[in-house]
Amino acid sequence: MTVPKQLPASYTKRRIISGRSRQYAATSQEEIDEHETVHEEEETPSITAGDSPMESANSFMMESVSPSSSHERPDLSINTSPVPPVRPSVETSRRPRAGTTATNRTVDGLLSPENGRPTSSQFRLRRTNTLKASQEYSHQEPGLEPGIDPNSEGLDDPRINNLQGDSQITIVEFNEDRINPKLEIWGDQLEEFLAKPREDWVKVRWINCNGLAWDVIQQLAQHYKFHPLALEDILSNHTNNRPKCDWYSDHAFVIVPLLMLLDDSHLRGTCGGDDTPHKPKSFWRRIMNQHKPECRDDEEKRGGYVDSNSRNIVRTMQMAYGGPNSERVAYMETHSSLAPLGKIVHVEQVFVFLTSDGTVVSFFEISGDEIEPPILKRLAADNTSLRTSSDPSMMLQAIIDAVVDLSLPLIGAYQDTIAELELTVLTDPSIKQSQDLYILTSELSMLKSTIAPITTVITSLRDHKRSFVPKIKGLVGVEISDMTRTYLSDVLDHVDLILDNLETMKRAADNMIDLIFNTIGSLQNESMKQLTTITIVFLPLSFLAGYFGMNFEVFPAVNNGGSDTFFWKVASPVLLVTLIYCLRQVVGGDIVRSFQKRSIKVATNRRRRGVSIKRD
Repeated sequence: MTVPKQLPASYTKRRIISGRSRQYAATSQEEIDEHETVHEEEETPSITAGDSPMESANSFMMESVSPSSSHERPDLSINTSPVPPVRPSVETSRRPRAGTTATNRTVDGLLSPENGRPTSSQFRLRRTNTLKASQEYSHQEPGLEPGIDPNSEGLDDPRINNLQGDSQITIVEFNEDRINPKLEIWGDQLEEFLAKPREDWVKVRWINCNGLAWDVIQQLAQHYKFHPLALEDILSNHTNNRPKCDWYSDHAFVIVPLLMLLDDSHLRGTCGGDDTPHKPKSFWRRIMNQHKPECRDDEEKRGGYVDSNSRNIVRTMQMAYGGPNSERVAYMETHSSLAPLGKIVHVEQVFVFLTSDGTVVSFFEISGDEIEPPILKRLAADNTSLRTSSDPSMMLQAIIDAVVDLSLPLIGAYQDTIAELELTVLTDPSIKQSQDLYILTSELSMLKSTIAPITTVITSLRDHKRSFVPKIKGLVGVEISDMTRTYLSDVLDHVDLILDNLETMKRAADNMIDLIFNTIGSLQNESMKQLTTITIVFLPLSFLAGYFGMNFEVFPAVNNGGSDTFFWKVASPVLLVTLIYCLRQVVGGDIVRSFQKRSIKVATNRRRRGVSIKRD
């Protein structure tokens, strides 16, 4: 077998493909084809681009060792003559620049999917030291599709599991002359009602849902075509939502916070879900378990300290905005500023849809019964603005107004609490009061940060102008009437009043904290002044007592009798000189200030007498 004197062209091509040698890289596919045509005249086998490297190598070896056509025995002698170097042609020696179109086209043609290998566009560089975000405090997976499609079946969203309860639905239809009786249904009866056509005389339809239930939300969203982003906001936790007003093509979506003052019996009234009153804890048990909630048996029922994402429950401010640390939440609830009054602050979110066909859909978690009766009472009267206007935007204003009015009792409760703390601080200041004031300041800050965004919502509703885009597309759009804008200004005044009161109380609490530390510091300074005075008095006496107590062999003042009289003869002038020297600034300052006060008092009396004489 003769050893080939030069490598086949196919091997050169394979080396070009594998990237091990780039000496003979062609500039285009045409040059490679031309290079292969030149080498086809030789007897050495060529490897096509479609063959795999192993098959090509086997084919070459088989052809090299196969017998000739004359069945002659092949010459197995080794040719020791020097092998001349292979000099590539001019066409194959040109090397294209990396990254050019020619290079990319050549490599893509050679590394085609037909060869079982990916193209160059399919290669991707990866880092070995990649980072992975922590999932411990994440609410949801990043990069998900925003919005919730109500028409999708089999939604696998954990937030839907928190909305599996029932919902009490109240429906009212009216115009300025007529009103239908209040219709109360449950969630399983909603589909039948929505299937009925709406009567022509109805101008406003109010659907109030007390209790969030996904089946009710889904049916209403499918019927009125609510936007998927609005549905995602309803499913989201209160910490992931902010009060806002979103405008869509044929409806508006409003989120407002509701804060309501409740008795603490709503939160810790019973244990285990029965009507048995909760047994008070002993003193030592309260001390040892002050960081734990008082009742743990009904936590799964009311959500309490177990899952802050639960809906349709009584939720305090600390539960809503206190963070994931349950121990801190329990401690802050136990030492709440309203705890001595037996009150708590309930927080929930209210969702309201205003559609272009005059329908208002409102969702409450558990406070719908507090908003519904006053509005129904206004609708029953013929002379109220809500009834005579028959304006769906006025219905939206009425809901927001009622939500804001529920926050007004909080101001009175906190004013009562801060008044009691102020009296205690003025009469008997202590460090313990600074802790109570810190908790009070924290709660006032939470209240302010929760209520303040309502101003933006009202401003957005009041300043909204109907866009021309929905009209061009054949849609009606949502409009806020001039009458509603006027009444929204009144609601805005109530919000500003609440915020001003909260800010005033917060400044008062901060001033009381400063007063506590200033008073305690002043008392400590006064104590140190008294101790210093006593030390100054006894300092020379202690020195002389030590001097006279020494064991001198000859001490005439002691040996001759009358030692006590001699001691005071020496101690009295020394004590007097020491006191005058050490207290010269204090005594002198008091004397100067007394003369200044006297002169000011005399000048004031003269001025007052002069004013009275002129008046006469």
